[in-house]
Amino acid sequence: MAVLSVDEPSREIPEEIADDILLRLPSRAALARAAASSAGFGALVTSPRFLRRHRARHPDPGVLLGAFTFSLCDYDGGGGAAFHPAEPPFPSAAAARAVAAAAADFSFGFLPGGDGADEKSRWMVRDQRDGRFLLDRAAAPAGGGDRDTLFTELAVCDPLSRRYALLPPIPADLAAAVVSPLTVFGGRRRSEPFLLPAAAAVVDDSDADAEPSFTVIWTARCPRKVVAFAFSSLDGRWRALPSPECYVWRRRRSPFSCPIHAVWNRRHYAHGRFYWVDCLTNRWLVLDVAAMELTVEEIPSPVGYWEEHVAVMEAPGGKVGVFAHDFYHADGKAKLCYYTIDHDDGEAPRWKLERTIVLPWPVDCGQPFCVRGVANECLILEVSDGGTPAFLSSHRVRDVELFKIDIKSFQVERVCRARCAGGTAGEYCWPYFGFPPSLSLPTV
Repeated sequence: MAVLSVDEPSREIPEEIADDILLRLPSRAALARAAASSAGFGALVTSPRFLRRHRARHPDPGVLLGAFTFSLCDYDGGGGAAFHPAEPPFPSAAAARAVAAAAADFSFGFLPGGDGADEKSRWMVRDQRDGRFLLDRAAAPAGGGDRDTLFTELAVCDPLSRRYALLPPIPADLAAAVVSPLTVFGGRRRSEPFLLPAAAAVVDDSDADAEPSFTVIWTARCPRKVVAFAFSSLDGRWRALPSPECYVWRRRRSPFSCPIHAVWNRRHYAHGRFYWVDCLTNRWLVLDVAAMELTVEEIPSPVGYWEEHVAVMEAPGGKVGVFAHDFYHADGKAKLCYYTIDHDDGEAPRWKLERTIVLPWPVDCGQPFCVRGVANECLILEVSDGGTPAFLSSHRVRDVELFKIDIKSFQVERVCRARCAGGTAGEYCWPYFGFPPSLSLPTV
């Protein structure tokens, strides 16, 4: 491979060859180092056309920049949306500061008409993935009256570029399939929309300027079935997805267990499939993204875990990994169990214990930590100040620390401090991955 001169790259090789060499750099971190080495490289590397070509060749989720939370509670003014940037000595702290300082608008003030006094007219964050956010607000009926919390208005946006796209309503002939839906999202909604991962489409110079595309899935659980629709920005149309019939969703499964919305609100993704895990009945609702089809799988768990204590994630080698912990830790040591879902020998899927991770927090006053989010092979844990159990602090503003566990090293690493409102039932948390603003592209 040709060696580029840092001082005078243009005199060493032609620009088109430099472009080809820089395209072979495996990550945005390597691009950032190249951009810092000279003004010529910086101009080339930060151009949108180059970044699109590099992204197509090297799909890269970016680095963990922090965590984004959205609270349904508004106690002491602590509710709403908030970005918590990574702090030193976390490796991406500098890039996180640049994103948080002025580059991104995490208040979503650029969305139209979301500043009404009526809570139902405000935009709520429903999902975050690949730098995009999906928000909704209850739709105003044409003839007046209560706002519709089932077929809500939907918007996909990018707070870094401040760009957004409003989705068209679901057609009436599709909407007719939804009968007696149950509530989700802390009782605020009767549907669950979410984003699919960005497609890793290969682009060349001829379509390097093409607009990014996205897909939204809309679901509602009815007493005897799940109804699901998909919207693609490529054709601007909604279509129905096949889904299992006679899948009975109860409002509460048992007086001693979590309500069913705990299952529905905790959606997991791994290797092309979304999962909703019902540990009490050992049933997993599965959405296969490639087939665009919902099915139900029986996957017995070794312990009666609560859904709030389970996180499904992508594991190396195409496996599905599961982090889980008990409600109580009888031996006084906080710990996580890591499983993989084993499909060997054509037998029924089962949980296979791979290792137990002892956590560095005492459990004298109960469970001081909770599972908060999963993305790109890492788990985010929230640790309450003073070891206060998370479930005891669900209705007040609280100071917490966020930690990351990487699935490859299983090391516990502090990300940042955060001030949050709500608890495991009233607050949603997503790990936020991305790039420094100079190396970021609009996602919408």
